[in-house]
Amino acid sequence: MVSLVKIIPALDPGDWYAALDLQDAYFRIHIFEGHRRFLRFLVGQDHYQFTVLPFGLSTASRVFTKCMAVVAAFLRRRGVQLFPYLDDWLLKGNSRSQVQNHLQLLLTTYANLGLRVNEAKSTLVPVQCIEFIGALLDASRARASLPPGRFQTLKGLIATV
Repeated sequence: MVSLVKIIPALDPGDWYAALDLQDAYFRIHIFEGHRRFLRFLVGQDHYQFTVLPFGLSTASRVFTKCMAVVAAFLRRRGVQLFPYLDDWLLKGNSRSQVQNHLQLLLTTYANLGLRVNEAKSTLVPVQCIEFIGALLDASRARASLPPGRFQTLKGLIATV
């Protein structure tokens, strides 16, 4: 799983970005039928078992990351620069058209795998300034900073101390 520590050094002046958020991401990972019995729970007198990766399972993020690493490797072999963080993925490119082409490849790959994009939480048009995993990435300055809302919140909290 990628973090800002890996993203920030990769920022270059003039970059373009797009970001995707997967919809119901964990629920797209099906559990092998023989292992579903380990994911049972009881509500009243009724027994249930998960057939897909449950969100609350302590190892779920690790399992999901491992599954999506295969998808990321597939795309990287095709020249796509991307930074996956759980169900949020950042695309980076040298030009708007490059990011648009890579975005189309990623969307097609997702669709072929039965993955859905949460369009409301995604940035599907290449931009040079984008908020991703709590940071504002600005290609004009090739740097990351706190988004204005977070900065104001932090400033307010510091003032109360």
